[in-house]
Parts: sequence; C-alpha cells; structure tokens
Amino acid sequence: IDAQSDATYDPVSDVVVTNTTTDNDSAGFTVTQSGGSTAVAESLSTDTFTVVLTAQPASDVVISVVSGDTGEVTVDKSTLTFSNGDWNSAQTVTVTGVNDDLDDGNVSATITLAVVDGSSADAFDNVANQTVSAVNADNDTAGFTIVHIDADGVSDGATVVTEDAATDRFTLVLNAQPASDVVLSVSSADTGEVTTGSSTVTFTTNNWNTAQNVTLTGVNDDVDDGNVNTTMTIAVVDGSSSNEFDNVADQTFTVANTDNDEAAFTVSPSATSLTEGATVTVTVVLQTSPNTNVMIDISSGDTSELTISSVTVTFTAGNWSVNQTITLTAVDDTDQDGTQNVTLTTAVNDAASDPAYDPLANQTVEFAVADNDIVADVDPDYDDDGIYDWLEQHGCVLLPDCDFDGILDPDELNGCVT
Repeated sequence: IDAQSDATYDPVSDVVVTNTTTDNDSAGFTVTQSGGSTAVAESLSTDTFTVVLTAQPASDVVISVVSGDTGEVTVDKSTLTFSNGDWNSAQTVTVTGVNDDLDDGNVSATITLAVVDGSSADAFDNVANQTVSAVNADNDTAGFTIVHIDADGVSDGATVVTEDAATDRFTLVLNAQPASDVVLSVSSADTGEVTTGSSTVTFTTNNWNTAQNVTLTGVNDDVDDGNVNTTMTIAVVDGSSSNEFDNVADQTFTVANTDNDEAAFTVSPSATSLTEGATVTVTVVLQTSPNTNVMIDISSGDTSELTISSVTVTFTAGNWSVNQTITLTAVDDTDQDGTQNVTLTTAVNDAASDPAYDPLANQTVEFAVADNDIVADVDPDYDDDGIYDWLEQHGCVLLPDCDFDGILDPDELNGCVT
C-alpha cells in the first residue's frame, strides 16, 4: 500500500497468491439397521432402520424407499425428505413382515433407497443407491390335518363302521397353501374289513384350506371275528405334489369294524316221532364261518331205542354253510315197552374246535319211538266155566268139566273138581 509504505517500495509489483480450500464434505446418505440387520416375521412383527444425509444439501433431498417384494415385507414410508436444516437428523423407516399361507421358508426381500434426482439438490444426483436386506421369517409348515366327524359333520374323535355296511367319515385339509397341487393317498390296511370311497384326495392352491370328506365303509363277512381294528394310512404322493410337501410324514389312525356275526349252529330234525324200525334225519349246519375246524359230537340218550349213523360231524371254513345229515334209526325190538322218549344231544367238541365256538351250549332234540309189538287179548275164563283161569285147578283151564263126571266144575263140591 504505497501511501502507507516506504517510497522505495512503491515500484514493487503486486504479487498474487492462489489459495485452494479442500472440501471435506461428500454428498451421500447413511443407512443404519437396528441391531445390525433387519428381521421381521409373517406374524406381522416389525424392525427398523434409519437414514441420514452425510452432507448439508443446497436444497431439499428426496430419497425413495421401495420394497422389492411387498408380498413379504412392506415399509411405512415411500420417501424421505431432507432439507438443509434437518439434513443431519436421522429419519426412521419401519419394516413389517407380511403374512401368507405358503410354506415358503424364510424369505429375504430387498429394500432399495435411491435419491430422487428430479426432486433433489444437484450435488446428490450421482449418489449411488443403497439396499437393505430384510428377512421375513415364515410361520407356515407344510402338512395336513385329519378330523373324525359324525353324520352331522361334528368332530367326534373316532371312526367306527360296521359289517352291516354302515359308514363313517373323516375330513382332510392342508395346513399351508401349496405352490402347486398336493395329492394325498388314502389306503386301508385290510380291505376285507374297511374300504375307502376315495383312494386319493387332491388339493389345489385355491381349495387347500377347504376340508374334503372321505367315507369309510365296513365290509361284511361271515366270521365271528369280533370287532376288528384296521389301520388307515394317509400319505402325500410325492411325485404328484408340490415339493415342499414331499417330506410331510404319513399319518395313520385306526378304524373299528363292528362285527355282526355270532358263532352258532342249527340242528333241524325231519321229524321227532318214529316207529321201531323207521328212520328220520337230522341236519346240522353252522351259522358263521369258523377260523379253524369245528367238530360237533352227536349222541343218543338210549342206543337201545335210537341209534345214529355218525357220532361226529366236522365243519371247515369251506363247508361251514353246507348242511350235514345224520340218520337216526329206531331199534326194532320185541319188547312190548310202549312209546319211548329218547334225547339226541349235539355238542361242540371244544378241544377240536375253533375257540369261538367253545362257549356254545349243547342242543337237544326229543324223539318219541313208538312200539310196534302187539299185545294179544287174553280171555280170563278160557273154558267159560265161570272160574277165572288163574283160579282153576292145575290142568283145568281148558276144561269146563275137568273130571268128566258130567258136573261142571263150578257145580262140583269143594275138592271134587278133579
């Protein structure tokens, strides 16, 4: 400054010094996840992260917040706006898990944060997008549920059928929505006891949560086998079903088929009265099919009056319903014994028979055997002399005048008949 300086310095030329100030601010934004990650669940639980600018903008900065899969996670704000006055105040974004019915496991969804260039300070236009990975924990498990129901569709906890062809029902429904069809097989371990109206049940992505009925029917037999339990098995048909159901375990339950058979045998005589020398027949037949042979012992209460052609008959599972015939013969004797009653007894031979027949009581049939020996009429006074034969003197039964003296025996003096 010449006026304020030694005159000898006045001619000195000005010196220009250039100074450069280095900026330590960089346009951008910082995302901070609570707990270092973002995790939500299909139970609609939430998590948060915050966003803040790294430098003061010349004007507003708008950041968009977009979920890459709103079927898994949603965000509570679609944009965040920062001004040059609040640029360094963190703003919070809340992430919420979305429920579905699929057994799709834990799904990761990407949330993208990007500067909206047209609405933001130019210095932020080239700021790179940032992403947050949010994991949505699944609450669905592939499976199916069996419910036993009564005729009114009310759960009754058991399935019971009868040999009279009575039916019962149960329902099937999936526990989670499948990605494609799911086919369940329904099988009976003993189709001789229980049959199923449907061998398979198919569920789609639309009807997966609608219960489907399966009807079971009891099968009739002729065996006194008691109430028989049969196992029903429900299984996923892997090759025809959505993959997430492949590892679902089979389920089984027991169906009771109520028996309508009772061990018994029938004895039928062709007649119950006969004359000495005549025959009648008796048929014996079982009322139910045995598991093993059944032997029936047959006995006459008096073999001097009534004999039988066979003392046993044996029934098998093959001939149980075929009548077996025994011939009874009335013994022709010479006794003038009148009509005789004889008991025929049929009894299960326990040691040689199906145990189901052991408790059966003996059966008896009474037969009347008529005598065929004629009793001749006897004249009590053979010689008509007025003296009964048994009062006649010895040798005088046939002679009205036993001593041939012309005086009839009744007129003789005492002691003079002979």
